[in-house]
Amino acid sequence: MKLRFFGGLVAGDGSAVVAGRGQQALLLRLAVDTATTVGYRALTEDIWGQDPPTDPRASLHSLASRLRRALPQDALVAAPGGYRLAFSREDIDITRFADLVARARTAADPGDAASLAREALSLWNGDPWTPGDGFDWLVRDLLEDRAHAERLAGARTVVADDVVRESAGDVFRESTVPAAITSLVGREAELALIEQQLASERLVTVVGPGGAGKTTLAFETARLRAGAIIVELAPVAAGDVWSALAGAVGRSVRLPDATSTPIGVRDGVVEALTGRRVLIVLDNCEHVSREAAEVAVDVLQALPESRVLATSREPLGVPGEAFVDLGPLPLPDAVELFGLRARAASGSVPDPADAATIEGIVRRLDGLPLAVELAAAKTRTLSVIEIAAGLDDRFRLLAAGPRATAPRHQTLRALIDWSWDTLTPTERTALLAAAVFPDGIAATDAAVIGARYDLPASAFDELVDRSLLSRRHGRFRMLETVREYGLERLRAEGLDDRFRASQAESMAELASARDATLRGPQVRAGLAWFDTNEENLSSALRFCAETARRSTGVRLVRAMLWPWILRERTADLAGNAAVFAATGGALDSEPEVVVAGVGLLADSFSLVMDSAVLAPTAGGRGDVPRYDERAAEIAAASAQHPSELAAALPALLRGIAEAMSNLGRDLSWSHGVTFAEGPTDHLPPWTRAFLGVLRAGAAANSGDVETLGAQSALALRTFSEIGDPWGIAFAGQLQSEWLMLEGRLEEALEIADRSTDVFSGLTSASDAVQQRSQTVGLLVRLGRVDDARSRVDELDDFARQDGSERALVQVRMSRALVEIAAGDAEAALRELAVLDRGLPAGFPSQLTAWWGSKRAQALTLLHRTDEARAALRDAVPVAIRSGDQPIMADVALSLAGWLVETGQDAAARRALATASALRGSADEHDPYRTRLVARMAAAPEEPVPDAAAEFIRLAALLDDDAV
Repeated sequence: MKLRFFGGLVAGDGSAVVAGRGQQALLLRLAVDTATTVGYRALTEDIWGQDPPTDPRASLHSLASRLRRALPQDALVAAPGGYRLAFSREDIDITRFADLVARARTAADPGDAASLAREALSLWNGDPWTPGDGFDWLVRDLLEDRAHAERLAGARTVVADDVVRESAGDVFRESTVPAAITSLVGREAELALIEQQLASERLVTVVGPGGAGKTTLAFETARLRAGAIIVELAPVAAGDVWSALAGAVGRSVRLPDATSTPIGVRDGVVEALTGRRVLIVLDNCEHVSREAAEVAVDVLQALPESRVLATSREPLGVPGEAFVDLGPLPLPDAVELFGLRARAASGSVPDPADAATIEGIVRRLDGLPLAVELAAAKTRTLSVIEIAAGLDDRFRLLAAGPRATAPRHQTLRALIDWSWDTLTPTERTALLAAAVFPDGIAATDAAVIGARYDLPASAFDELVDRSLLSRRHGRFRMLETVREYGLERLRAEGLDDRFRASQAESMAELASARDATLRGPQVRAGLAWFDTNEENLSSALRFCAETARRSTGVRLVRAMLWPWILRERTADLAGNAAVFAATGGALDSEPEVVVAGVGLLADSFSLVMDSAVLAPTAGGRGDVPRYDERAAEIAAASAQHPSELAAALPALLRGIAEAMSNLGRDLSWSHGVTFAEGPTDHLPPWTRAFLGVLRAGAAANSGDVETLGAQSALALRTFSEIGDPWGIAFAGQLQSEWLMLEGRLEEALEIADRSTDVFSGLTSASDAVQQRSQTVGLLVRLGRVDDARSRVDELDDFARQDGSERALVQVRMSRALVEIAAGDAEAALRELAVLDRGLPAGFPSQLTAWWGSKRAQALTLLHRTDEARAALRDAVPVAIRSGDQPIMADVALSLAGWLVETGQDAAARRALATASALRGSADEHDPYRTRLVARMAAAPEEPVPDAAAEFIRLAALLDDDAV
């Protein structure tokens, strides 16, 4: 199949129909980078722009599933982190066109270049098709490539148009536009846009940051128009713009002869240009922008046949002004520019082995042409690797440039100094403030942040007009070079601490306000804010830790606590709680209480949890009295400073205290964590539901099926009333588990599916995969093996999009579960072999034991009893250490299978009964269990009074060499 986008969307011979804007947009975006994985974030931004769906990954998965039906088999591939279209670039007209143009641009022989360019142009049989908004960038890229192709094919000529056509009586001198010293790289799309704007508008301003190449493009445009007048304003002081224009006109047009009646400078220029069609270039207007605007308006009003092309780092602010925004060079053009200038400086083409380093250099220099050229010039004395390392102090590295250029273009610092000198004090403060926000600033947060620096919110918009900030997707962002300049200024002026302290305070204020949205219907929007401000928040925390600003740090940790929990970032939670939590003294605010409580829990949790998901600190059983004393203080303070999280602390602290007191009672396999019920009427509804989830989870872990059902139902009902998606999903997962044990499989599947939909995007990939795997287990219990396989395929797509190694391993384990249910033990072992090479970092002991259990089941089905015994010997101690009774129950079930296979039916029946006791109920629909029961002689299951002890006794049979 071939894909065509020039002149309309055509797939294959036209019989394949790609319906709907979403599928069409996905196809086009993947086609642009065919054979390459496109990340889910890039797909989301290009398909939906600023209005993404609530769960982009799920929506992308739905679009991909439907798009696959219109494409050949295996043409659309789910890959780690995104999707890939498995088409050759030759089979897609727009990529073939781009490749031909790229080859033409690098061809050594002009004839070959022209031939390739003409072949590319032959593909252009109509305007590029797009499915609507969101693909302007693609059209611009294609137009830029077309401009390249036309130039190389000999199609580009000087414009002798009505803008600059001379009348018979005009007497123009030769153009005074300086000839180009170096070749122009890229910018064809911008040049074409300038020409289009000038054809319909009379005042066009090329706006962009310093070093972007505004003057170069203005001069290139002027060279295409005979008699264009260049007015260089960089050296001009306020009040002298008319004089500069008169001087430029005098070099291009014969000024009127002197008469007995003197005329002013302005009138002389107007008289000289009256009746002429002329392009006037006002170059570098930013430092005299008000006067340049007045002169431009005067010229346009007095000379109806004239056009003005201005270059500036900010708009002139004239009614009817049209713009061409000039940003960084695209990466390929920036790399090409570096290579050309490096060859000129060093006499040799850069080594292809340095390609990645060069890409890194131009990225760090924001693709600014002047900065790239300054860096490339350093190849005369430095290697590419040395230049890359030197960018850590870029202003020192790029401190010398060509002597013949304007002073403001000779060094990187001078380039930005030129902009800095034109700023007002307020604008300078805004630039320095923006520099300490590495993630940029959300437009909605600008007022709060501005207030911390005594700035109006509009100050950041003013920097956008000055080309020192950009505003994209609702955020103010700063080029890295400008940001480094701002940080250097702060250090030089001794303002670094003050500005970073204000940054930390503003992030604490904003994060605290967003925290209120995380336990209710707005949780996704709240999490999105924390995600987009990740580095802003981390920078603020680092600063507070480095400068001992504990009060601000406590507020930050308190606000970030719930996002860390939802994302399973327990190391961040425990580490920062250890740094900022008060270990003694007053607990005089809600953040102080919550952070102290979390710190104490983290400090003690490893005493009772073998896997230590929270980082342990020094402690032991002897610390229980100290723990009780501090826990009592925190519990009392939580009543004085109430909140949903503070209200949960007393129960959490009591639960851990109980577990710590049980450490000497041979309860290591269950850890004794129960979160015993107490009065809850005084608690906020969310807190009651949260504690219900914890109690249900502890009940599932300890085989208390009755409590699991009651507490999960209570939590699900309350979270549903509140509208908290995370709570609904979590409680639903536990309620589904209870329904499964009750044999109500269809109800369990319905709730599990609802939980999966709600849970999307709220937690880590591995946690989401584990939650979704629950539906796979239910489907195999229902005998719907094919449906289970389809669910695993969906899980695989999801895990590959995220790229999490742990999530991908969990998918393989789910696939093994399905194959065991289907009786294909060899296929199950192939899936489980992924862990033969070792476990991913941080892999939970529960999953390790479960992997060993399933491996033993597959080996038993193949009658490989010695290998099954070895797998069980490894799995049993891990299951015991995990303290997870459902996992121990699964291992006991696998042990029963091995006992049956080795002719020990009586022991096998005890193992089945032990599995039921550990689980709290017989999992009668488990396919492996039903297979075992069918093989054994019918007999009632006898009660097991001490399941833990019986499990250990049965496991000892694995060491009996007589078996």
